[in-house]
Amino acid sequence: MPVFGAYEGLPFFDQMLHGAHFMLCAFAVLVACVPLMTEKGSPEHKFGGMIYLPLSLGALFLATYMAWREASLVLFTFNAFCAYLLMSGWRAVHENETPSFVDWGIPGCLFLLAVGVTLDAMIHDQGMRSFYLIFFAFNAFVLSWRDWKHLRRRAYWNKRKIFLVQADFAAQGPSAWMGRHIAGMIGSLIASLSVVVLTLLPLSLHWLWPVSLLAIGLFVAYRERQKKLRLRRAMPASLREKFSPSPMPRDEDEDFRRAA
Repeated sequence: MPVFGAYEGLPFFDQMLHGAHFMLCAFAVLVACVPLMTEKGSPEHKFGGMIYLPLSLGALFLATYMAWREASLVLFTFNAFCAYLLMSGWRAVHENETPSFVDWGIPGCLFLLAVGVTLDAMIHDQGMRSFYLIFFAFNAFVLSWRDWKHLRRRAYWNKRKIFLVQADFAAQGPSAWMGRHIAGMIGSLIASLSVVVLTLLPLSLHWLWPVSLLAIGLFVAYRERQKKLRLRRAMPASLREKFSPSPMPRDEDEDFRRAA
């Protein structure tokens, strides 16, 4: 008897692997509800994150093993990208610390993987598969370069912070590290949730999941834009130019009047 109907036709050992992967992802999604529904920085939020991290890592390691058994480089790169999101989201909360070996290793491994994927796609031209791999490699190069530059600034700051008035690196851009933390954790959560949903949904309804994610993303982006517009309308006119998403045209006559 198959563990799940979606895995019918696979050998029993593969069914057990997929079943264990499904259970880890489902448990990770349930545990993620704790940090999502609690106050950021609270003991409950941190405790839920401490449980979510090893569960997600276990699911990713198991998925990587299944990708190796199936000789699927596309699945392996997808797992690697999910691992990057999870690890970078976790390490973002350590912004005030000197970058550790793990911090440097995250973009380093991503860069090495991008090089390997690029070489494979160039040597073995397999149509759309090669296109997907090149697309992944391009994004991996950009992300690894961005993270490496950020880690250099962070290391420079921590090395010389005793000479600076503001010794808190995260305070220079609190929204930046929080954005990386949220993006990494939500990205890894969506990956785990995708496993659960696509396993339970019939194959003919799998298209509903990416469409739903796209619709939710557009809705959230629209709500955030409306919130920012309402905030700008409530600002004094002197502050609107500073917080404007695009530079406002300058009025030279108005500058002369202010100077006078």
